[in-house]
Amino acid sequence: MSNRSVGRDVFWRRRLLVLAALLALAWGVVKVVELMGDDEPKPAAATQPTPTPTTPSSPPTTAPPADQVSVAIETDAALCEPDNVRIVPSVPTGQFAGGPVRMDLMLTALDGAACTFRPSASELLAVVDTERAPIYDSSVCRAAFFDEAVAIPAGWSTVTSVEWTGRGSGAGCGTSEGFAPPGTYTLKIGTYGGEPGEVTFKLARRAPEMPETPETKATTQPTTAPTKKPASQPTPARPTASSTAGND
Repeated sequence: MSNRSVGRDVFWRRRLLVLAALLALAWGVVKVVELMGDDEPKPAAATQPTPTPTTPSSPPTTAPPADQVSVAIETDAALCEPDNVRIVPSVPTGQFAGGPVRMDLMLTALDGAACTFRPSASELLAVVDTERAPIYDSSVCRAAFFDEAVAIPAGWSTVTSVEWTGRGSGAGCGTSEGFAPPGTYTLKIGTYGGEPGEVTFKLARRAPEMPETPETKATTQPTTAPTKKPASQPTPARPTASSTAGND
């Protein structure tokens, strides 16, 4: 082989080596660029809200007021001992003489035990009087002031409403006795051996009903305005005949 052919082979071999080196360098640069691109932070994918399954909600429960407490009241059908019962009376205002009078009685067992109070003429005494004289005395009537049994719970009091007829007891305590007149009265009530209670009250005079008289009836009747007569219209005068003939 000649020197020329050897030199040509070396020349092309070197060319191929340079080309291979360039290709390797270009491939390396591409890889470096890809690696740098992978290192950049990728935008985070937008998070979609996960739907929560809705369940029908139960209606809100209303809590009881803080000042209310459930209390179990203990009662007992055993009869109360008369000397173990205290009675505190009260009379509502605005009541009138000449009719029944409402009275409220608060009963309490002194020992705090539950029992039932059954009033009787021998165990209950009630007196209504004024500064001058007694008006009503249950011992004269030989009857209890009220006759319904009252259950008194343990540690509590019971308020019951009773009605006094408003009449005096007199000698026989009958329905023919007159009513107590308007004025100030005192009610004293208690059991034999127990603690009596007392209250002062007033009975007002009821306004009398006015009888209907012709005068009051006239004032209560609606007055009718007199009918106004229409104004008279002027009557037109009748035209008089005028002579149109000339003098001859």
